[in-house]
Amino acid sequence: MQRIYANLLGNWVDITENGTVEDHQNPSIYFKENLRYTDGSTTAECFKYDYINIQYHGSNYRIHPSCIQIVES
Repeated sequence: MQRIYANLLGNWVDITENGTVEDHQNPSIYFKENLRYTDGSTTAECFKYDYINIQYHGSNYRIHPSCIQIVES
């Protein structure tokens, strides 16, 4: 099972079921579709900017891609 965590204001939060990413998309689907590399690129599509928008409990967070963890269990 895959879980998506985001560091929101210093706290690691599981956003897999209760959060959304980039215009209210499901985090699992978003990263499954966008965690890929175009020809010759060293940066995944979802990390090509220096931020990712996360929506969680009515707030929008703009965080650095290093604040995302994808955990397989």
